[in-house]
Amino acid sequence: MTHHESKARKSWLLSFGDLVTLLICFFIMTLVLNKGDVKQVHQWIDGQIERSYHSLQRTLAQDELVGVALSRDNEGILITINTPDAFESAKTQPSPLLNQLIQRIALQLPQLPIIQVEQNYPELIRSMQQAGLNWHTDIIIEGHTDNDAIAATSPLRNNWQLSALRAQAVMMQLQSESKLPPERFSLAGKGEYAPISDNDTAEHKSQNRRIQIRINAALLKSTPSS
Repeated sequence: MTHHESKARKSWLLSFGDLVTLLICFFIMTLVLNKGDVKQVHQWIDGQIERSYHSLQRTLAQDELVGVALSRDNEGILITINTPDAFESAKTQPSPLLNQLIQRIALQLPQLPIIQVEQNYPELIRSMQQAGLNWHTDIIIEGHTDNDAIAATSPLRNNWQLSALRAQAVMMQLQSESKLPPERFSLAGKGEYAPISDNDTAEHKSQNRRIQIRINAALLKSTPSS
């Protein structure tokens, strides 16, 4: 192969690469501007969430984490931690057992496809940004309690505060050990007001005392800078 032939082949490859990039940009712009095709964008996002769900499912099955359940719904991925030894009664600091569970989950978060979208699809993300959309990932930690009243001698005022402080402790450890940006994390204290069982027996109450980690992703419109 002569020098000119080699140069011609390389030029063709560069031109082809530029063409592919332009086609990607055009495709995404068409999707986000054409109302009829926006559904395809949401299907792609849902696919990334589904891949993340199966990734976590495999990890939890391999590690055999006791007291950890995984589910998938319209709001994303839900990890439920429900173990009697997660917290001491009316306390907010995670137990050694809960610390171990959080560590295992934190190690997996950066590996999830929805977390790695920006690294794996840089051209796609740039095209979305040019269309006025930003990729946004949420990791929301929810605290839940039973309906037992807080003791009058406790510094805590109510179950709302107890659940929020527990969620905060879990959130801070998850963020620290996963090394993910703090802005991806948020928390909610649900107190006794989102039970999954009646609070009529000790067993049912123990089911309501739980930490839930919800993971989701979406495309959000960019906020114009003032």
